[in-house]
Amino acid sequence: MGKSSVPKDYSLSEFCSILSVSEATGRNWIRLGKIRPDREYQGKPYFSQTYTKKVLGKLQEADAGFLKARRNKKHISGNCMDRNYILEGSPNLKKMEQAAELMSRVSQTDTLLRAVLAECALQLLCQAYEVKTECRERFLSSYLKKEFTLGPYDALVQELFPEGEEAYQKLTSEEPVAQALFRISYALERNADILGLLYSSLKNLRERKAAGSYYTPTHIVREMTADLRRENSGGRTILDPCCGSGNFLLQLPEHFSMEQIAGRDIDETSIYLARINLALKFKNVPVSLLRQQIRPGDFLLGEDREAYDLILGNPPWGFQFGPAEEAELRQKFTAAKGKHLESYELFLEEAVRRVPLGGKVVFVIPEAALNVRSHLEIRKFLMEQTQIEELNYLGDVFGGVQCPSVILKIRKTQSPFDTCGMKISDGTRRFVIQISRKTEAENFNFHMTDEEYELMEKLMGQERTVFLKSQAEFALGIVTGNNRKLVRSRKGKGGELVLKGMDIRKYKIVPGNSYLAYEPEKFQQCAKTEFYRAREKLLYRFVGSQLVFAYDDQQRLSLNSCNILIPRIRELDMKYIMAVLNSRIAQFIYQRKFHSLKVLRSSLEQLPIPVIPREEQEQIILLADEIAAEEDSAKWMECYNAIDRKIAAAFGLTSAEYEKILEYLPQS
Repeated sequence: MGKSSVPKDYSLSEFCSILSVSEATGRNWIRLGKIRPDREYQGKPYFSQTYTKKVLGKLQEADAGFLKARRNKKHISGNCMDRNYILEGSPNLKKMEQAAELMSRVSQTDTLLRAVLAECALQLLCQAYEVKTECRERFLSSYLKKEFTLGPYDALVQELFPEGEEAYQKLTSEEPVAQALFRISYALERNADILGLLYSSLKNLRERKAAGSYYTPTHIVREMTADLRRENSGGRTILDPCCGSGNFLLQLPEHFSMEQIAGRDIDETSIYLARINLALKFKNVPVSLLRQQIRPGDFLLGEDREAYDLILGNPPWGFQFGPAEEAELRQKFTAAKGKHLESYELFLEEAVRRVPLGGKVVFVIPEAALNVRSHLEIRKFLMEQTQIEELNYLGDVFGGVQCPSVILKIRKTQSPFDTCGMKISDGTRRFVIQISRKTEAENFNFHMTDEEYELMEKLMGQERTVFLKSQAEFALGIVTGNNRKLVRSRKGKGGELVLKGMDIRKYKIVPGNSYLAYEPEKFQQCAKTEFYRAREKLLYRFVGSQLVFAYDDQQRLSLNSCNILIPRIRELDMKYIMAVLNSRIAQFIYQRKFHSLKVLRSSLEQLPIPVIPREEQEQIILLADEIAAEEDSAKWMECYNAIDRKIAAAFGLTSAEYEKILEYLPQS
């Protein structure tokens, strides 16, 4: 009897990957009966391709019920324009909005998209090269009728729109609204990626996100290339391995020649646009040179292994690789050791490999790469192979995407990793690290000045401190899966008060008018009942940059914006721990050590808590009870300051050191 084989359907992991949800969410959906596996094999669920396609279709519908509530951004459809992509004041912004609005009203085909791009390209090329034509609109129509020519650059337009006049006529006759797309006039702007903005604006938003494709705002690109303006090109070679329509290459200083510049991308349409853009930048550059330097190519798995002195760009984030590609990448890359394969990590590793010693890499990447546990391997690689020369914390700079980003500038080296000389910027201040700091791959934390770092070392190095790690229980607030339906503004039958993050203040709970019937079997995800019904617990806001904790002994429910902490440290009272977590000292440590918009368990577990005698704890607890009942804001602050000074003393801070923390946290 032969061996039985696994059914050729999607595993839960593959199914969730296609839907862009976590396996934990998938398991909860199965438990709640919201999705149903076609079969099980050896106790594991499998989903047919037909069923997977059906669920994926629901995600893409306007009303996807609980699926839509998961905010699967990779499955959002529609047109989108990122106004930050080209510089403010561009005369083309309104033109792009007009084009996007018109495109949303027609059948969006690749042929139509390329035709609209060709129309724009023709207008820009005619302006740049002063081509004489009678056209005021519909340049593509006249061009296809051979009423004018661009000479050698005809080849660039033809590769972008090879279909010809018949296809163009069919487009405009079948879609009357489409005719208006070819009446929009575009203005040539020096080194502005008008074609890239038009392409990104008209492409389907779902397609862009599935490919991890987001075009970098021009002001960010200029900042990334600023050093090159102050340096002699010296024959150095530069590659953008994911060049898109060529915006990074457009922003390179004029003293670089086309022979020094190279671009690669797997999107052929982007490559065609990049060639046209560089024909606009470098007047009379040969088409043969453009095709040699700017060409389709897979930076990660392609055959091209050419080295460059500088590699820069914005690698794709969250690209979805096929199974065969993933298997090959896992064999090739150190950063692919983890459970999750992240495309920008692979680009970063390959870029370091492709520059010589002393060569540089400048990338825009998510800030999470510096501190999230799943990106540990790439941080180890960087510590072994590079020095970080500069870090610029950008915050959210990509239109429609909530993901803090950084500009990472690194140099390939064989020297031990060292922080001395590293330049740091965060939008509000710039400084240079002047000392060699202890750095671990677990967390690249470079937010602190040297003065702040030395103060942090004192706080973290106190002898009589303990940590929540392994001495506390954490629980998620309830994820209903459909708040609109299940969370009500009136108590109703079976309803009870449920708390949200906004209901939690420092030391105090101020309930809103939200009620929920506690029926765990109906929720998408929830903790064990004993967490919500605990005799006493701490509740804290999950989303936000501030630590906000309150004490609850009324067994109240909470939603997932309001999470649960139950400390189990025998010598410390829970209310005293709350006071430490609410203090400015804890806020200073948290802000400088962890830069996150969510208060994560892993971060809280690393906050030091001073161990002090019971009588000193009691003094703080009395003040904590007083502040919880205080309504007058001035008296509340007076009480808060009194607690804070006692916490500072517990940490062993001098008056001068505490005053420094007050300076660092002026908003508190």
